[in-house]
Formats: sequence, C-alpha cells, structure tokens
Amino acid sequence: MEVEIDEALWFRRFGSPVDVLSLESTEIGARTRGSVRVRMVAAPINPSDLIPITGAYSHRVRPPLVAGYEGVSQVVEADQASALRIGDRVLPLRGAGTWRRSIDCDPSWLIQVPDDVETSVAARAYINPLAALLMLETWPVEGRRVVLTAGGSSCARLLGSWALEAGAREVVALCRSRVHAASLAELGFLPLVASEADAVHGARRADLVFDAVGGALAEALLAVLPRASAFVSYGLLSGESFRPPRFGPSPRRFHLRDRLDGVGPTEWQGWFRKLWPMLRRAALPEARQYPLSEWRSAIRAFDEPGRRFKPMLSLVESASALR
Repeated sequence: MEVEIDEALWFRRFGSPVDVLSLESTEIGARTRGSVRVRMVAAPINPSDLIPITGAYSHRVRPPLVAGYEGVSQVVEADQASALRIGDRVLPLRGAGTWRRSIDCDPSWLIQVPDDVETSVAARAYINPLAALLMLETWPVEGRRVVLTAGGSSCARLLGSWALEAGAREVVALCRSRVHAASLAELGFLPLVASEADAVHGARRADLVFDAVGGALAEALLAVLPRASAFVSYGLLSGESFRPPRFGPSPRRFHLRDRLDGVGPTEWQGWFRKLWPMLRRAALPEARQYPLSEWRSAIRAFDEPGRRFKPMLSLVESASALR
C-alpha cells in the first residue's frame, strides 16, 4: 500500500515567522470512521495567522502547532453515508492548522462552498468576513459616522463596505499609505492619509470606531472621542496594547475566538449562509499564489509596504484547481 505523506508548516517555538516556521513531512495514517479527509487547495496569509507565531498570544496559543486559520479544500475521502462527495469544495475551519496538504475533519463543522464562488474568494471567507459580519451585528451602524483604522486592510474594507450597505452615514478610513486612497474612495469611503495628529482630528466627530491598530493611535483616538461614541478594538497591528483615558468612551474588545465559544454547528453553518451572498458582491484584493515550498516569499510579500494583493499559499500541484 502506498504511504500518503502530508506536508505542513509547523512552528515549535515563538519568533519571527520566517525564522521559526518549518516545512515538515509526516506519514498520514488511516482516516477515522466518521471523519472526512480533505486536501487543501489554497490558504491566505493574514495578520491573525502571523501574530500568534510571534508569541503575542502566548497565554492561549502554545506551540508546537501547524500555522494557518483558514483556506479552502477538496474532499478526498468520506464515509458512504456522508452528505459530502469526493471533489466537493469545503472550508476546513476550527480544527488543525490549514497551512498543510491534508486534514481529517469533523463533517458537522465543514462549510460547503457554493459552486459559483471562486476558490480564491472561498479561501478567505472566514477570518475577516465573519469578524466584520459579527461586529456589525453587535454594533449597528445605521445613521452613524464610522471611523476605521488600518483602512487599507482586508477586514476594514469589508467593514466599511458592509457598513455603508447597512446605512452608515459616512465611513472614514484612516490609512498610512497614499497607495490605498483611490481604491478606498471607489468603495465610497472618505480616505484620510494622515499622521497620528491628523487622524485624531478626523475622528473627533465619530459615532463608532473600529480599531485594528491599538497602541498610541488607539489612546490618541480615545482621548478625543465623545463619551457617547463606541470604540471597538479588534486587533493590535501595532503590536502594542493601550490604556484607555480616564474620561471618554470605554473601549469594547472584539475577538472572533471569543464569539466562537459555545457556538454549535447549526449557528456556525448559519453564519456562512449569511456570508456567501455578501461575499459574492464584495470587492476583494487580487490573490497572488505562492507554492507551499515558497512560503518564505509569500510571508515577505505580505510585509511589503502598500501591498494591494493578498498573498495566498497554493497547496495543489496544478494551478488549474484555483479557479
């Protein structure tokens, strides 16, 4: 019998991703009855994939682990009674890391991908879209002036676009690079390419801030926001936490992992039924493919200043599977 081999990007200690990730090969055993075996097709690179590798969340992320939180795969083995068929595209989420070739999954958590959704879109249908959906459900935006930090990021673009669809009066997108300004304006945002001082001035009249940066910028914004405003912290791209001022709005924390606690398969599947129509009309950045063997190049591309594409690991032999 031919031995099946899996390749996966492991990190066994914390540090810079290009230094501590390692592509390792292991033999795959027999599939457990009731599980579904999938072969990964593509997996994007997000801040949420890289930041835990640095040790920023060492209180809840403990190596050794396979990296990667999302991606799209194809079913290669399933029980005869399974509703899934060989070749079906599925999202293998909430289990083992996705920067690998093969995963065995609990079928109740697998998300089937509609036939008309491109693989490059399906591969990034989880982290940023679901976070944006749940934040907008938790903090309604109708009639409100919304400010986004890290305005050029994928999550901010989805948040702003869907906020306008939901009736936001205005969306101001704070960003550091002029490269993003034109595309943000095309989405209907008011782009503000600014220093920290200018950003603070632009946020003074905000009703709601979605902040992905943290650090000094978060503290500066909180110091000038009206007390009745809402400040939602959903990321720390600066790598720094922040201390809210004594007077002003109390920041609210959003972390997708917190929202997943206690969620069952029925609610989980329902979220994606909401997301697919929204993703069909979403303006996502171009996906640029990198073979798994070139993972270092993919991570370096992710770090390029003003990047306007999404680096994505290609986990198949042929690019024809990435339609």
